[in-house]
Amino acid sequence: MLARFPDWLMGKGQRWSYTRIWMHALMAALGVTAAIWGASATLAVPVAQIFAENASHELVQSAALAAATLASVIAVARGTGFPRYAALVTGVISFAGFLRETPTCRGDVEIFCAAPDIRSSLMAVGAAVLIIATLAYARRDRAGILQAINPRFSWPLALAGALVGASQIGEELHLVAVEETLELYSYFVLMLGAAYLALISTRAAVLRQHGCEDKPKP
Repeated sequence: MLARFPDWLMGKGQRWSYTRIWMHALMAALGVTAAIWGASATLAVPVAQIFAENASHELVQSAALAAATLASVIAVARGTGFPRYAALVTGVISFAGFLRETPTCRGDVEIFCAAPDIRSSLMAVGAAVLIIATLAYARRDRAGILQAINPRFSWPLALAGALVGASQIGEELHLVAVEETLELYSYFVLMLGAAYLALISTRAAVLRQHGCEDKPKP
């Protein structure tokens, strides 16, 4: 099995062709953070409040994750094969992140919030959907699953996970600005990745409607 690993890793198969996603997400994260910082400075808002819990920066994070979830739903609905599975994985991860960033309902937070038990239940449902879909897809197309998890295709998800991990290091070091910016970077990776999957899925659906051959290369 180990002998086959290099062949699987470097063998033929679809690659993630949106290779600049890391750069575009980084530019977006830095640009949005700088814009919020500048607007706050103009309004004489202390820097500590920019990155406080449920403040403007975290609201942007929630918006990015909500957009990623919505785009993933579109990609799942319009896509086929392992791009659909990739969109499902991205969507579940984005939805879990959105729930994680949603404030807990308490006395001073009653509108945009979620009770802890509801948050846990929704995360469990998302995990169950992903597990069931993975087992069903693996049974139907094992080669497709192997392509979907190949680092040459799935590296944007690995990047998003690594960024969240790095942000936790920033939290431990009490570097709040670094922590929140890395998280926003990660969420923009998910958002752009989901948008790309939705784009190629929609394009493929249009081609199928017109009887054209569809050979997307994500």
